[in-house]
Amino acid sequence: MSEQFASPMDLLFDEESLLLGIEAEDAVGGNIGAGLDWGSAIGQLMLNPGLFSRLTTLRVSLNREVRLLLNDWNLGTATSVATSTARERLLQKLRMPTPQVRERIEAILQRDELYGEEFISNRQVLRELILVMLTQEDWETIAAVAADSLKVQIMHQASALENLGE
Repeated sequence: MSEQFASPMDLLFDEESLLLGIEAEDAVGGNIGAGLDWGSAIGQLMLNPGLFSRLTTLRVSLNREVRLLLNDWNLGTATSVATSTARERLLQKLRMPTPQVRERIEAILQRDELYGEEFISNRQVLRELILVMLTQEDWETIAAVAADSLKVQIMHQASALENLGE
């Protein structure tokens, strides 16, 4: 992780921190709130504990919401790979946010009513942010990866069925 940040807001977009969080969550197949170790910059963030808490809550809530969103779509066995791909895409957007994404995140961080629980409970706010962050191309990639995963599973099962007939 970088030793210096221009502002605590930069910690939300630090590539190494975000990658570690996604990898740790994928390793256990769920949302564990990992990747929130801000390293040597913790002192800077602790000067503003409210911001630290909000950044943490937002990151955990986005990961949770994309998982819940894709679970709602009943993708079956492709849900896991679709969720992983969506989280990777969100990570890319957090690493290099467009001005629109950064502006939206900053606005969400300023909304006092969203914070106070472990997760942001206003799913509409989170889904709106996800829609701003993920483009049509991102959704097409998520769909393609999920379809490929399903195809591999079907072909594996068909092969196993053929082996039973021999």
